[in-house]
Amino acid sequence: MLIFGAATLVGLYFALQAVTNPDVRPPLRWSQALGINLTFYYLWALTTPLVVVMARRFRFESGRWLISLAAHLAVSMLVTAVEIVIGEGILTLLAIRAPDLVGNVRTSFIVNFQTSLPTYWLILFVYLTFDYYAKYRDREVRAAQLAAQLSHAQLQALKMQLKPHFLFNTLNSISSLMYREVDAADAMLARLSEFLRLTLDRDLDQEVSLEEELRYVLSYLEIEKIRFEDRLRITVDVESGSERGLVPTLALQPLVENAIRHGIAPRARGGSIAIRARRFDENLHLSVADDGIGQASDGVREHVGLANTRARLQHLYGDGHRFSFSDCDGGGFVVDIVIPFRTGTLLS
Repeated sequence: MLIFGAATLVGLYFALQAVTNPDVRPPLRWSQALGINLTFYYLWALTTPLVVVMARRFRFESGRWLISLAAHLAVSMLVTAVEIVIGEGILTLLAIRAPDLVGNVRTSFIVNFQTSLPTYWLILFVYLTFDYYAKYRDREVRAAQLAAQLSHAQLQALKMQLKPHFLFNTLNSISSLMYREVDAADAMLARLSEFLRLTLDRDLDQEVSLEEELRYVLSYLEIEKIRFEDRLRITVDVESGSERGLVPTLALQPLVENAIRHGIAPRARGGSIAIRARRFDENLHLSVADDGIGQASDGVREHVGLANTRARLQHLYGDGHRFSFSDCDGGGFVVDIVIPFRTGTLLS
């Protein structure tokens, strides 16, 4: 319907041009001009599927364009010739032309062949334009789908990376507590069950609210508190309103785990961890600080937690974030994250 609609509009346009052109002698009646133009352009509409088949068979691709050009040139000339013969036959049969088919065909070849031939190439050009655009859009959609799948895979990989040593440590702690503090072992087992239910029984989005992320972190810290007892002290300082901001899922938990494992655990007297969140203008500032041993002697403690967090921040926010870490002035280690403050649609 679209092709024949376009052919009708083109036929009407050229019919109007023929009727109003003073150089056409003898002048054409409207019915003649309309019959001639609609006949030929409807024939081109019927030929469009053939042009599409040729376009798909002979593409203008690297290494093949000369063959494709020759094929299209030959077919365009053949199709134009056949259409002139068929068109003049129809016009003669309808008495729009004089009753001299051979003469009409000869005249039409002389007058119309060079003007009708480009119609094939116009149809070819329009099809290739739509075809290349559709392929471009399809590539964009596929790229977006692959990026989303990659993001999900990265998140799941991170999720799996964070669990093993934490689970091993927790299970070892439960095993040792069972022989001397049954109640503590039971409490740790209950907290572990809650933690696993919170993290494993749901699909993780790329982003969650800071409030939900803190709930996850605090669930984790409850287990560590049982393990470390008074050796671990926790401070959570979240500015009112900032808890609604979206943060990358599992953004804080690996930083807290990193602080405990590499800052607090090596010290016999333990230490403290402070989690802070502030909103500055259009940004959300998050920090995780500990008063532990600071950086390792061979450099920054950039293990799984920091490396994964850095990579995910870059993936989600590009240049729109800041990620830094350093020793604290009074001893210990601090990680700072600055991301855009958003409360709307989750990033995928």
